[in-house]
Amino acid sequence: MARADRVNILVVDDRPSKLIAMEALLADLGENVVCVGSGADALRQLLEREFALILLDVNMPDMDGFEAAALIRQRPRLQHIPIIFMTAGSDDHHALQGYSLGAVDYILTPVVPEVLRTKVKVFVDLFKMTEQLKRQAEERVALAEEQARRAAAEAANLRAVFLGDAGKSMTRSLDLETTANTILGLMVPDFGDFAMLRLSAADGDTVHVRHGEASRGTAEAETSLSASMERAVRSLGSQLLIDRGGDESVVRGVACPLHARGTTLGVLAVAVGEARKPYDPVRIMMVEELGARAAMAIDNCLLYREIEQRDLRKEQFVAMLAHELRNPLGAITSALGVLERVGGDPADRARGVIRRQLENLTHLVDDLLDVSRITTGKISLNRSIVNLAESVERCLKTLEAGERMAGHVISVQSEEAWVEADSVRIDQILINLVGNALKYTPAGGSIDIRVRPEDDDSVVEIVDTGVGMSPEALAHAFDLFFQADRAPERTQGGLGIGLSLARQLVELHGGSVQAASDGKGCGSRFTVRFPRSAPPVPDSDGVKVSGHEIGRSRILLVEDNDDAREMLQMLLTLAGHEVYGACDGPTGIEMALSLIPDIVVIDLGLPGVDGYEVARQLRASRSKDVGLIALSGYG
Repeated sequence: MARADRVNILVVDDRPSKLIAMEALLADLGENVVCVGSGADALRQLLEREFALILLDVNMPDMDGFEAAALIRQRPRLQHIPIIFMTAGSDDHHALQGYSLGAVDYILTPVVPEVLRTKVKVFVDLFKMTEQLKRQAEERVALAEEQARRAAAEAANLRAVFLGDAGKSMTRSLDLETTANTILGLMVPDFGDFAMLRLSAADGDTVHVRHGEASRGTAEAETSLSASMERAVRSLGSQLLIDRGGDESVVRGVACPLHARGTTLGVLAVAVGEARKPYDPVRIMMVEELGARAAMAIDNCLLYREIEQRDLRKEQFVAMLAHELRNPLGAITSALGVLERVGGDPADRARGVIRRQLENLTHLVDDLLDVSRITTGKISLNRSIVNLAESVERCLKTLEAGERMAGHVISVQSEEAWVEADSVRIDQILINLVGNALKYTPAGGSIDIRVRPEDDDSVVEIVDTGVGMSPEALAHAFDLFFQADRAPERTQGGLGIGLSLARQLVELHGGSVQAASDGKGCGSRFTVRFPRSAPPVPDSDGVKVSGHEIGRSRILLVEDNDDAREMLQMLLTLAGHEVYGACDGPTGIEMALSLIPDIVVIDLGLPGVDGYEVARQLRASRSKDVGLIALSGYG
C-alpha cells in the first residue's frame, strides 16, 4: 500500500524493458514511480496529478523528448517541474537544446544506478520541502485570516456596544436642545474636529455647531462641509468631503441626512482638519450609523414637543371655550333683562341680539360635534349633484342674515362648477372659510370669492386683505385648536376648530384645501378643490313635489327638563297645536295611551325609562301608528 506522503516520479520511454529497469532502479527510494511509453501519455498523467520529477527519454517515435518538454512547458502549472533528459548519445547541440527547454540535467545511458538515484533523491527531497513550506505558508495564512476574522468580530462588537451606548445617550432626554448637544458631543472629538447639526422646521432651519480643541485650519473645510450638507439633503444620501490637495484623494468630512418616518429632519455633518487622519470606510460607516440613531432621537424629541403643544392647545381650548360660551350667554342674559323691563324698539333690538348670539352658540356646538364625529368616523355624507356657485350664494346670505358681513367689501366671480357632494356639508365648509376671512379682515377690507371649473376640479378660492399669517402660523393653520393670536386680550374669537373641520370635510369629499399668505399684514388665500362632476340632467317631465303642510295636531311632549318642555310646549301652542307635556317615560306612555296623540316628541335621554324604551312600548301598543319624533342633546 502506498504511503500518503509518497511523491510521484514520472518516467517516459518508448521501450518497455527500459521502463521496467528504471522502475526497479528507483524502487529503493520508496516513492511512487509512474511509467509511460510516449509523450502524449506523459501529458495526460501530468494533467491528472502532481509530480516531483520527470525522467524523459530524448529519442522516441512520434513525439521525441524535446517536443514533449516543449508542450509541458507551455502549461503554466507544469512549468516548474524538474525535467532530466536521458539519451544514449549526445553532443553539445542536443544538450544545449535540452537545457533551453528547462531541463535540470542531461544523463547519458546506460546510467550509473547510484548516480541516478542520488540525483532523483535530491529533487524528490526538494519537492517535499517545497510542499512542506507551502503547507506551512497556507497554515500561516489560515491562522492570519482567522485572527483577522476574530479581530474584525471584536471590532464589530466594540462598534455595536459603542453605538448602543450612543443611542441610549441620545434618547436619554426628550429636550431637543439637550439631545442636539449630546449628538455633537459624541461626534467631537472622537469622530472629528468639528461637527454641524442642522434641523429643518416650518419657520426656518436651526444650526448647532461644535468645535474641538484641535480645530485649527478647519474654516475652509467647514465651508466645504456646508456644501456637502446641502447635497446630502437634495440627494437623500450621505455625501463625502473629498480633499484632493495631496498626492492622493482622502475623505475629510461626512454629511448624513437625518431620515425618520419618511421625512428628512435635517442633516448631520462632521469633519477633520489636516492634522488628523482622514476617514476610512469603517469610520464613515460609524458616522452614518450615528446619524441614523441621531435621527430617531431627534424624531422622538419632535414628537414629544408636538404632544406638549397639543396638550397646551387643549388647555388653551378649555379656557377659550369658557370665554366663548360666556360671551353669548352674557349677551342673552342682558337682552332678557331688557325684555323684562321694556317693550317696543329696545325689545326688538334685544331679540335680535338673542337671536344672533344663539346662532353663534349653535354654530360652536355644531362644529364641536362634527369634529368629534369625523374623529370617530361616525359622519356620513348625503351626496347629490351640487353647484358650488349656488352654495356660495347661500353661504353669503347666511352670513349676511347674521350681520357678520358689515363693514367689508365682498366681491364674487362665479362660474357653474358642479360636484357630487353633501350640500349641507359644502355650505358648512364655505361658511367656515368665508367666516374665517371676515374674522381676520379689519373693517373696510375686501374679500374676493372666485368659483370656477379647472381641468378635473371644481375650485373655490377665497382671497382676503386681512392680517395674513406668519410662516409658523401657516404651517399650523388647519391644526385642531390652533390659534395664531395667543394673547389673553386677543381681539378675534373662536375655538380654533373651524379651519380644521373645513379641511376634514373637504377631504371626506375627496378634495383638498390649501392656505397661502405672504406674511403678516399681507392677507391670506384659501383654495378648495373638489373632484369635478357633470351637471345634473334636467327632469324632462318638469314634475315638482309640493311640500306637505301639517295642520292642527295633538302633540305630546315627553321631556324631563321643565324649562325646555315648557318653552317648546308654548312655542307649539302658539303655532296652533294642541300640546300636552309629560316629565318622564312612564307618565308619557300612560298619557299617550289615554290621549291618542298624532305626534309624540320624546327626549332620548330620559332618566329611568329612556326615550328608546318609551318608543318601543308605544310601537307595541295600540298607539303603534302614532308619529314619533326624537329629541337629543348628544352628538
